[in-house]
Amino acid sequence: MENSGVTLVIFTCEGRELLLKNTLDSFFKACDYPFKQIILAVDGIINEAIFSAVKPDIVLYNYKRKGYVNSILNAMFHIKMPYFFWLEDDWQFSRPVDMLHLHTLMKTNDNWAEIALSKYGPLEESFRKHPLGNNLYETTFGFSANPCLCNTKHLQSAFNLLRHSPKGGKPGEDGFENFLSRTFKQQDIKCVIADPVDHLPISHEGYLESTPRNWHMTNSLEEKTKAHLLTIPAPSPLRRLMMVVKLMGTFSSLAIRQLANNKVYEFCFRIISSVKTMTRNE
Repeated sequence: MENSGVTLVIFTCEGRELLLKNTLDSFFKACDYPFKQIILAVDGIINEAIFSAVKPDIVLYNYKRKGYVNSILNAMFHIKMPYFFWLEDDWQFSRPVDMLHLHTLMKTNDNWAEIALSKYGPLEESFRKHPLGNNLYETTFGFSANPCLCNTKHLQSAFNLLRHSPKGGKPGEDGFENFLSRTFKQQDIKCVIADPVDHLPISHEGYLESTPRNWHMTNSLEEKTKAHLLTIPAPSPLRRLMMVVKLMGTFSSLAIRQLANNKVYEFCFRIISSVKTMTRNE
């Protein structure tokens, strides 16, 4: 492994080309840091025209979807720099990212696994229980895969442990972030978040196309859980009927609004693409 420099690792999967392009457009406007290496990890089939927007040094391509955890594990052991920036394909950056400053902080704090950017601005009081100075706090929730600068050796070590550990499929317990959080706590390695203080530096744009939780569970390294894992409590028959009414009203409104509004049209396009992807994966 080289002694200095930062790798940019970008994660995406099939059906999310538009999200990826928007993410990269905003990220490269916000960050002009000269990355030593760019890795693009793709899970499933995507339009390869998007590669021109990334210009990666390495493309890790699973033509048949194997899940997010598989994609991460594959990417992790191709990183040659001591630090890497973790970037998923569904974020918007509204403020400059001072990668040089983050890099300096990581180099001087070898027991930090990550410095995560915050999608809350300012941080809520409940997140500021463990101050580290300079508007940095040890997280109360463990590891986060939100955009973050990571210490490569800590992440590689943790994922190597995951590879050889018992797997599970229970949301809130067996996600890869849950595993990393427990591992780093046991090793007294800190996960850190930066308080933006007076602004919102990033926003999550991918709720609509959120990939199934099945792909985030540790047992997806061996076999994807067949039943869909809900991120919300299972709805009653009455709530499902109410959803039918809401959908009819919402889609009628969107159909009319997209005729004169480009933003609404793009949103509708994403809905149609998401439905196609979901149907194909069922």
